[in-house]
Amino acid sequence: MLRREFVITSILSLPAFACTPSRRLTASGSKALVIKAGLSRFGIATPFKGVNPNDLKLSTKDTAGKLSAFWYKGAERTGPSYHSHTHQDEMFYVLDGTYVFQVGDEKATLRKGDLIFLPRNIPHTWVQTSDSGEMFYFLQPAGKMEEFFLFMTQSGSKLTKEEKSKANNDFGIVNHGPGLSASEKYDIIESVSKGFIVRNKNGRFGEKTVLNGKSTNDIKVSGKDTGGELSIFEYNGKEKGGPPMHIHPNQDEIFYISSGNYLFQCGQEQFVLTKGDMIFLPRGVAHTWAQLTDEGQMLFFFQPCGKMEDFFRAISDGSPKPEGYDPFKAHDMSIVGPPLAFS
Repeated sequence: MLRREFVITSILSLPAFACTPSRRLTASGSKALVIKAGLSRFGIATPFKGVNPNDLKLSTKDTAGKLSAFWYKGAERTGPSYHSHTHQDEMFYVLDGTYVFQVGDEKATLRKGDLIFLPRNIPHTWVQTSDSGEMFYFLQPAGKMEEFFLFMTQSGSKLTKEEKSKANNDFGIVNHGPGLSASEKYDIIESVSKGFIVRNKNGRFGEKTVLNGKSTNDIKVSGKDTGGELSIFEYNGKEKGGPPMHIHPNQDEIFYISSGNYLFQCGQEQFVLTKGDMIFLPRGVAHTWAQLTDEGQMLFFFQPCGKMEDFFRAISDGSPKPEGYDPFKAHDMSIVGPPLAFS
């Protein structure tokens, strides 16, 4: 058996990476999933080019194949080849540093707080131009990227050109040529015509949703972009506290903390999360959270998106509501308890 074929077979036989999208790893009534900063979903490191941490945070096994998410820490001024994904859209949110992204023939610079949406089958790449950088990124649907990164980690630099080409094909990646150089000067534009960029402190459609008149809650990726499968929000909290205990019967909710401290409750369990931590809250389980610091920031997302974009619009627009109106009930949620108490 060829070494490449043996490695792929071995990877797909590992329980942690054997994808079973027809069922969920975390079913209704189970505990929340917490992945602490610097750790990967299954405790398996898959550094990009052997040096740059590229940790799986949310697995296809958690989302029935609908979504996967990774945290990337760039220790080098590097990036991938010019490539496309045959079955997945890809979204990058910059946490720190500076990056040049290429989509088709267009190139744009992204910095902290910027997000880019890269449609499937459109060639793209990126390169980190700062000495260090950090990104959180998503693949929707998940596809086989978890297995791809594990395969590349185990293979190291031992693959021949033919083996690399075959591996790309096996994992749904099309290579279109070399990547970008961190030292070369490129013609940069502000936006891209294929996919889109949402800049720091901006929402997807130029709208603002402000909660309690203080904390911005911007849509970064809408259900309109993902066929209703995913919506992504950026919350910039300007006060302590949070929502009442509630249930989403039809959606999983995931939070990634980019600054500040937060207390989460899922069922009867409580967790304190800080920068770099992520929590997965399964549908059908009562949960809530409270910001413990005067300021904080979270990237959070719903899968599928349901009516959450309209919910946040409804509670932030300040318009009069009919007597007895319950915005939670109107958007397929139920309140089951008060907000969290904290000292």
